[in-house]
Amino acid sequence: MGSVKFKLQNIIIENRRNLDEHWWMMYRGDRFGYDNIESANTLRARNFVEFFTYFNSFSLGKWQKYTNIGNVTLNLNVKGHFSIRLFGHYMEGGEIEKEMFEPKEYYFTEKTEISIPISKGIKSTVVGFQMDILDYQDGEDRPAFYLYDGNWSTVIDSSLINDIRIALTTVTFKKEDFITRNMGILERELFYTDEPAKDHIKVRIIDNGRTLDPEDFECEYIELVQNDNTGGSGGYTRGIIEAINDKDYDPTHVLLMDDDVMVLPESFIRTYTLLAVLKKEYDERYVSGAMLFYEQMNIQHEDVGFVHDDGAYGPNKPGMAMHIWDSVLRNDQDITYHKNSYAGWWYCCVPVKKIDREHLPLPLFIRGDDVEFSLANNAEFISLNGICIWHKGFTTKFNAALELYQVHRNSLIIQSTSGICKDINFIGRIDGFFWKELSRLAYNNCDLLLDAVEEYCKGPAFLYEPNGETLMKEHFKKNEVMLPAEQAYPDIHIDYDSIYRMNDVPLTTTKARFYRYTCNGQTLPDMFLKDTVAVIAYDWFDDPAKQFLAKEILAVNPHDHTACLRKRDKARFKALVERHNYVMSYYYKNKEKIDRRYAESAKTLKSEAFWRKYLKMD
Repeated sequence: MGSVKFKLQNIIIENRRNLDEHWWMMYRGDRFGYDNIESANTLRARNFVEFFTYFNSFSLGKWQKYTNIGNVTLNLNVKGHFSIRLFGHYMEGGEIEKEMFEPKEYYFTEKTEISIPISKGIKSTVVGFQMDILDYQDGEDRPAFYLYDGNWSTVIDSSLINDIRIALTTVTFKKEDFITRNMGILERELFYTDEPAKDHIKVRIIDNGRTLDPEDFECEYIELVQNDNTGGSGGYTRGIIEAINDKDYDPTHVLLMDDDVMVLPESFIRTYTLLAVLKKEYDERYVSGAMLFYEQMNIQHEDVGFVHDDGAYGPNKPGMAMHIWDSVLRNDQDITYHKNSYAGWWYCCVPVKKIDREHLPLPLFIRGDDVEFSLANNAEFISLNGICIWHKGFTTKFNAALELYQVHRNSLIIQSTSGICKDINFIGRIDGFFWKELSRLAYNNCDLLLDAVEEYCKGPAFLYEPNGETLMKEHFKKNEVMLPAEQAYPDIHIDYDSIYRMNDVPLTTTKARFYRYTCNGQTLPDMFLKDTVAVIAYDWFDDPAKQFLAKEILAVNPHDHTACLRKRDKARFKALVERHNYVMSYYYKNKEKIDRRYAESAKTLKSEAFWRKYLKMD
C-alpha cells in the first residue's frame, strides 16, 4: 500500500465579518492584509505574527494519543522575506511550560511551499509557530510577505487511513435564514472546493417546519427531508434512521448539529481527518464539538457537558476565552469526565456502530434527549480545538417554559425510563426552585415547575403520541410577558449593569431565616412589607437581599432592556402552596409505581419500529 502525505488541518485566516473582531482566535500580532490579485494574505516588513491559537495551533498530544499519525509537518505556501520558528507549550506540575525551537530564515521571490517538521520527542502537547517579516533586500515599500495557504500534515501508511463517511443531520423549524446561510457556506467553502473531506460528508436537512424549498438545495451533497414537527428528538431520530438505512452512502458516522448556529467548514474537515486516522481502540467515541457563544464569539461555553450532582446541566470545563493563548493549551488537556457526561447535539458525531436500532433517542420533543442518548449508550468522547460551532441565544435568553417545565419534566423521565442519573435528586431540585421562585413572586414559574412534576406523574402514555408541539404551546402561554422596561414600570431608574451584581449588604442570618420561613413575607400581614419596588434579574440569578419584603418586584432582562412587574397575590400564593403540597405528596406516594411504568415503556419508545410509526415513515 505504501505511505502517503495526509493533511490533518488547515491554517485559516478568516476574513469573514462575524469573526473579524475575534481574529486572535486565528493569529496574534500585526493584522494581515489581503491581495486579491495574488489571492494571498499579506504582511509588511517588520510585522510579527504568531499562530499558537484556537484554530491554528496543532494539538500534538491528542493527535498522538488518539490517532495513527506519524511525524507532523507544518506546510506553508509563501513568498517573501521572513523568519519562522515552531514553539509549543505543555503542562508540568500544574504549571505551563514553553519550548522554543530554532528559527529558520527564508527569502522567496516566487510562490514556494516550505515544510517544517515538528521535532521528535518534544514535550509540548500543543504546538504553534511565529513569524518575523523581514525587509526586502531592495528596500522597496511593498508587502514583504504573502501567505497563500497552509496546513499541518503527516505521512501515514495508507492502510491505516479509515474509510469514513459522515451523514450530517441538522434539524430545523422555521429558521430558514440560518439553514440557507450555513448550507451556502458549506457549498462555497467545502463542497465546491478541492478539499478531500468533501467526498466524505453528506448533509441531510430535516425540515420540521416544512417551510424550505427543495429547489434551494440542489446540491449533490445536500438532501432535504420534510418532517412533521416532532421536535429536536423527532428530527434527529429521523435523521439517524435515514442515515443507518442509507445503503447507497452507508455512513460510518452520524453528525447531529443544531440549525441556529454559525458554522466554520474547517470544523467538518477536522472531524473527518480525525476520524480518518483514528486508532481502532477509540473508534466508538463520540466527537463532541464545542459550543461557543454567538453573541461573544471568543467564549467557549461547553465541549462536553455533564449532569451536576444537584441536577443542573453544564460544562465539564470552566468557560474559556479562546483568543487567549493559555486557554488554547488548557482547553486541550484530556480530563476525567464526570460519570454523567454527555455530548450536546449542537455538534455531536456518533459512530454508526454505537447506534442500536432498539436504543434510539426518547421522544422528548426538546431538551434532555441528547443527555439521555449519551448516558444510556455509555458514550465516551473526544474533543479538539477548532471543532466547534457558534450557538445563538444562550447568553441572552431565558425561557421559563423550557427551563422550568420542559427540562425538569424530561429530567424525571430520562431518569426513570433509562435508569440513568439515579444518584441525582431531580425532584429536590424542582422543589428548591419552587420555593425560590415563589419568594420572587414568580407565580407563573411556580406553575410551570408543578406542571413538570404533574405531567411526569401521569406516566409515559403521552410520549406515544406526537403532541410535543401542542404541549409546548400550552406552556409557553405561562411565560411572563416582558415589556420594554419603561412601559413595565415607568417611574423607576434601572441600573442594568447591577442586575447580576450581588447586593452590597447581604441578609443577616436572622433576616435570611425570616425570608425563608415567611416566603419573603407572603405569610405575613402587609404591614411588614416595604413600600418599594425591587429590581432583580428575570432569570436564574437570585439575591434575596434585593427583593427582601418589597411590595412589588420588577424582573429585568438587562440584555434587551425588557421587564415584567410582579405583584404580590396572597390568594395565588396560597393556591400554589396547596397545589405544591398535593403534587409532591402524590409524587412520593406513587414514585416507585411511576418509575416502573416508564422503565417498562423504554423498550418500545426507543425502538426503530415505534419511531417509524411516530414519524409516519412507513
